[in-house]
Amino acid sequence: MSTDFSVEDKLGLLENTIDYFWTQFAGIVVLLMQLGFAFLEGGCVRYKNMQSIMIKVYLNTCIAVICWWLVGYGICMGSGQFAGTDYYAGSNFAGTKHYSHWVLQTSVGAAANSIVSGGAVERMSIIGYCFLSIAFSSFIYPICAHWTWGGGWLQELGYIDLAGSGTIHFMSALGALVLTVMLGARKNRWNEKYANEFNPSNTTYICLSTLSLYTCWIFFNAGSTTALSGTMAYAAGRATTNTIIAGASGGLTLMVLHYYKNRNEKSKFSLVMICNGNLAGLVAVTGSCDGIELWAAFVIGILGGLTYWGFGILIHKFKVDDPVDAFPIHGGCGLIGAQFPGWFNTEKGILYGHGAKQWGIQLLGTVVWLGWSIVLHAIVIFILKILGLLNVTPEEEEKGLDYAQCGGGGFDYQLLPPILSTGGYENVKSAINQKQDNAPQYGQENDQQQVL
Repeated sequence: MSTDFSVEDKLGLLENTIDYFWTQFAGIVVLLMQLGFAFLEGGCVRYKNMQSIMIKVYLNTCIAVICWWLVGYGICMGSGQFAGTDYYAGSNFAGTKHYSHWVLQTSVGAAANSIVSGGAVERMSIIGYCFLSIAFSSFIYPICAHWTWGGGWLQELGYIDLAGSGTIHFMSALGALVLTVMLGARKNRWNEKYANEFNPSNTTYICLSTLSLYTCWIFFNAGSTTALSGTMAYAAGRATTNTIIAGASGGLTLMVLHYYKNRNEKSKFSLVMICNGNLAGLVAVTGSCDGIELWAAFVIGILGGLTYWGFGILIHKFKVDDPVDAFPIHGGCGLIGAQFPGWFNTEKGILYGHGAKQWGIQLLGTVVWLGWSIVLHAIVIFILKILGLLNVTPEEEEKGLDYAQCGGGGFDYQLLPPILSTGGYENVKSAINQKQDNAPQYGQENDQQQVL
């Protein structure tokens, strides 16, 4: 039996090797986004809850991996219009692209899960959150992913969402919104007397995590092309460039807005606002980045920043306690990002003379995510509430989940100066809230509310 291959066979094998490696490598880098989410959320919460939220992010990573191996990937990538019917528990992977694609889809699923975790900050039980993560990774998100990328009915209609402005960010942020509303606000959250107590605890963590997310987001978006061979290298390069530009313009937009609003104050510049603007631009461009021009990415980043600003004002007005701004960033910017293929796509967008048909399809997808996510999350969270697995006790919330459930704080106070280390969290809180006349206090600004 001859083992010789034709030139065409060798080229085909080389193309498959390149594509599979690119997809798998992108998935590995996307998994590092969990590090970014952990430190981002850890930096936003109070010191007494830093370790607990990182535990939740780490647990949802482990849960996502197992759930996507058992059922999630099969639902997402199997055949069928509503849900996939094969590839469960890795079946039929041998000799196919599915090993590589499982790595990417699982990492993306874990990232989507971490968006929901933002709504669980400081007052949801860890066990309850694990059950919510199982539900999210087993059917809430995989079915949405199947409709968009796995041959489902929305994909057949022509819905465009390369890396998930709507399918991932908007849908997951709606889950975070439902969760934070059903959990209720943290004690004293809207009492002006205690406003400083809810400041981000570590802006350094927020900066480092945002820079890591910015880098990983390139592979999140460009890797979603799942190929580099042939003309797909151009699509991946376009997605990469547009992602970088939109993130930068979003960050600059929030810097300018914050500076203008606070130009006569000591807090003219806000690191947190720049970081959130960066994330807003990234979310907004995620669905359309492979099919738009570079100028459009710049505009989309600006629109993402403005949208984040507006939604931040809105949730504050309605007293929605969203500690990490999950909904303004992922919900608001995911909402507009899902519409942009209908406007800016060079082959189907309104701005290029192709009519409003594509935008109509995008709007349909948005309505689907709205209904699906709110209803499914509300059902699961309500069941957890009935079972007593939703909220921690008021005493545990007051003490902090790190100290009530995790054996101590996530920050080693012995490394701090004696005035801070001897009294633990209470002295740290007191020092942070102390007024200083000559210089801005570390953590003085309530950056989460600076959109007001």
